[in-house]
Amino acid sequence: MFIVSCGTDLYGRKQNAKLEFPTCPTMTDLINTVESHFDILSRSSRPAAYPDIPFKVQTFQVYDDILLRWVDLYSSAQLTNGCQVFCFQPETIWHSDAQGIIPEAKDGVTWSTRVGSPRRGRVATDAGVAPALSEKLRSVFYDIDYGNKGYILYSDLRTAFRKADMEFTYATVGELFNIADQNREGHITYDKWVRFAIKYPGVIDALFFRSRDLAPSGTYAGIEYDPSSVQRARESVLRGYYNESWQGSVERQRAATEYEQAKREADAARMQKELAESKERRAWDKMYYSPASPRYY
Repeated sequence: MFIVSCGTDLYGRKQNAKLEFPTCPTMTDLINTVESHFDILSRSSRPAAYPDIPFKVQTFQVYDDILLRWVDLYSSAQLTNGCQVFCFQPETIWHSDAQGIIPEAKDGVTWSTRVGSPRRGRVATDAGVAPALSEKLRSVFYDIDYGNKGYILYSDLRTAFRKADMEFTYATVGELFNIADQNREGHITYDKWVRFAIKYPGVIDALFFRSRDLAPSGTYAGIEYDPSSVQRARESVLRGYYNESWQGSVERQRAATEYEQAKREADAARMQKELAESKERRAWDKMYYSPASPRYY
């Protein structure tokens, strides 16, 4: 297991999630997972009067345990197991990243939806405040329960995740089903579903909002979807973000290098001056205060 803790700022509050991968993720996998996770969290925690804006990654920073500071993240080679990264979103009138303490990373189920999937879009724009967890888990339970049996089978849960286009990065549908079906009865009753929802509210939120956004495959709001072209466009935007950030980082690095060089030269000059003054004082002391000096007596 490869763990990456990712923090971000949502509505002025710092969030931090523990994301699990089978191996070190590529930058594309990391971006997809972070956008999928925090987009659902953003929708479920959006305050009233805030617009429904999809969560987008602009840049990342990772905390370097050797340098003991944050550095720009450009390659998955910079990631280490258990590292802490921070995701910056594009600045808008509704969002700006502010300094603050990042809380401890929360455990959860890690999943992602590929760029270009219709499930990444919005069919219905959210308005008002998100429903309570009790309302969402009840709605999801009866939506998943195919045939109104009063319980959920493994096939029902697998179909729901497939419809929502949720691809798990580490856990499997079978593992989640076994977690919910603790007494191994082969099905999930409503009581078990409530306990599962309390432990993994993010899964319930994802299924709830994705079920609202379900549309015929390949369409979104009456527009034909070409997943490959959407993914290329998104990757082009991300490359633009990172190129701009890279140029700024190079300039900052050049300025820091020049500053360090100037500081070293100033320190060397100061030491030379102090050494010269010390030699001069010793020479004056020897001239005026030695026993051979006429001023000694």
